Amino acid sequence: MRRRSNPLSERNIKRIDTRPDAAKQTHGFQVCISREGSLHTKHFSDSLHGGVKGSLKAARAYRDAMLAEMPPLEASRIAHTPNKKNKSGHVGISYRKYKSAKGKVTRLIAVSVRAEKGRTVSKVYRYTKETHDAVLQEAIAFREKMLLERLKREGGVAGILKAVAKSPPVKRPAVKKRAAKIPRNRAPAKKAQAKSAARKKAKATRSR
Repeated sequence: MRRRSNPLSERNIKRIDTRPDAAKQTHGFQVCISREGSLHTKHFSDSLHGGVKGSLKAARAYRDAMLAEMPPLEASRIAHTPNKKNKSGHVGISYRKYKSAKGKVTRLIAVSVRAEKGRTVSKVYRYTKETHDAVLQEAIAFREKMLLERLKREGGVAGILKAVAKSPPVKRPAVKKRAAKIPRNRAPAKKAQAKSAARKKAKATRSR
């Protein structure tokens, strides 16, 4: 079951409230900003900033100052998750290779881009060793065009980030549990043995 996000959380700021029965109590806001594989984080406690409003204000000021100093997040990395196994050097672009029954090899450059939230557009280009560079540039240009169209529709990088931050959690249908089968009651072994002995005794009495 997916946990609900705290309503006090916002972009790059997470609200942390430990359970009342926890041994160590933590109440405050945690700033988390990821850039180029590094995570920048800092905690702002309610007790040190005069309550929830004060700690949130301090966390927002720290977040805004950090974002102003950092390079902007690339749109291509917002619209597609990077893959470490990708050998093309470009996010959303990968190589594929197919071999027919006759042994003929077909080489492809595959492009994948999230043209809008919830919809991914894919396209493949055939290439040879001679046409590789030109086809790769064509694939890159196609992906950049799709991303620019999305940025215009959703108000730039800030608009995409804002939409992602406000997106509600996906509700999954509850899975019905099957009722466990109750085994039939069986007579205890001692009781069965006693009945068997009684039948044998009665049979022996009748035979006399």
